[in-house]
Formats: sequence, C-alpha cells, structure tokens
Amino acid sequence: MANHNKKRNVGLIHEQLVRYVASSLIAKDKKSAARAVNIITKHFRPESELYREFRLFNALVNLPVGSRNLAERVLEESKKSAVTHDANRLRKEKSLLIKDINTGLAESRRFYDIKIGSYRLFATVQTMLNEWRGKDSLGLTKRAQYEGKLVEWLSRPVDDVLEESVQSDPLVRKLMFQKFESKYKDHLSEEQKKILEAAVLDDDENFTKTVQTIKERTLKTIRTFKSTCDNSILLEKIDGVRERIQKLEETKSDNTVAKTLHLVHLLEEMETKNEQ
Repeated sequence: MANHNKKRNVGLIHEQLVRYVASSLIAKDKKSAARAVNIITKHFRPESELYREFRLFNALVNLPVGSRNLAERVLEESKKSAVTHDANRLRKEKSLLIKDINTGLAESRRFYDIKIGSYRLFATVQTMLNEWRGKDSLGLTKRAQYEGKLVEWLSRPVDDVLEESVQSDPLVRKLMFQKFESKYKDHLSEEQKKILEAAVLDDDENFTKTVQTIKERTLKTIRTFKSTCDNSILLEKIDGVRERIQKLEETKSDNTVAKTLHLVHLLEEMETKNEQ
C-alpha cells in the first residue's frame, strides 16, 4: 500500500488529531490542543459525509463480532452503507479538512508524521471503502484478499472490555438480532420477538420502558383473571406470582430478558383464558 493517500484516510486523520491534542496537552500547549479540537468539532459533524464515513470506518476497525459468519454479514452491510455515501461531497469535505490542518496547526508536517501502530489496518479499511464506492479498482484478486483480511479481523473474539462497544454499534446490533431471530423465529411469539428486539436493538432506557409495559399489562391481566377464576389452587398462587412480577428487575441483562420472555408467555396464556 505504498501509494495509499494518508491525508485522505478518515480514520488515520481522526486518530492523529486525537493524539495531537493529547501530546499538546502533555506539553502544556493549550492553544495547539484547542485548535485541533476545533478542527475535529468543525469537520466531524454528525450531518457531514466525513462523519458518516468515519463511523463506518470505526466500526470496521474497533468492533470485533466473534464469528466469521457474522463478520461476513457485517462486511456486506458495510458495502451497502459505503455506496450510499455522497462521494463528491466527501471528497470536498476531506479537502477542507486537510486545508484546515495545513493552515491551522503549527508544524503540520509534524502532525502527518504522527505514527499509528495499526497503519496497515487503517489503510486496508480506507482502501476498501473507496473500492466499494467504485473510486478505485483493485482487481478481483486483491479485492478478495483485502476483504478476507477484514473478515479475519472482524472475527476476532469479543473480550469483556469491548463487549459494551459491540452492543452499542447499530450495525452490529442489527446483525446480531437478525441472526438470533432466524435461529429461534419458529419458537417465539411476536411479543417475545419484540422483547428480544428491544434487548438487542434499543438503548437501555427503551428496553426498560418495554419491560415496564409488559409488567403493567401482566398485573392488569392478573387482576382480571383473579376476579373470574373459581379454581382455589390457582387463587392461592396468584398473589405470589404478582409479587414476583412486581420485583422483576427492569434494567437490561440476560436474566431480565429471560424472565421477561417467560412473563410474556404467562401474559399470553392468561389473556387467552380471559377471552374464553
């Protein structure tokens, strides 16, 4: 990758900017640090094409998925996403970013000399993003080789430190849910699928609201069931069941998901009986 254009590598430039800020602060050069922060804030805005490419770049570099099958699917989704980027707008935004670095940072040459240990990986990712958008033409052999390297990289195990980051990435969460649903779709009700979708795709707050809604519906259904039930054995157990439901944790965890799935099953059973 001797011909790789480092100045137009979105991941590399962002990493160098972050390191430039850190080194400037260590040197007590607050002005240089502030200028670099301003450049990041100005150019990596959520509505910019530069930021869209950076998010995709960051996912490919920093978010392991733990299996080759899922890694291949992440790659396919990444290709689809890369094609939607506005290449002309992205090119202009990168030119403006380079201009601001060259004119706004003292010793800009020193900036571009900041070493990044994962340079080859960064170069591979940017090369493939360009390739998927049709900007470059690697040829089938090289393209397959580079994509194979990315699949291998994405397939690395998910350790405890990175697990939260993986769960926070929308692309990976979407693929994880699709994989789980395809495996268990014949054994889950529509309501249970919604719980799984909330657990995998939603943030913690929305998941908690989903569990709260299920709990409220179930407690209401229990009251209706109790008023019409004439089975003394069931009536003796209802209060205990209601108490356990009230104590059900609402924060996202494997245990909460499992118990909520059981709760949905109970809710559906009672609603069926109430309708009879």
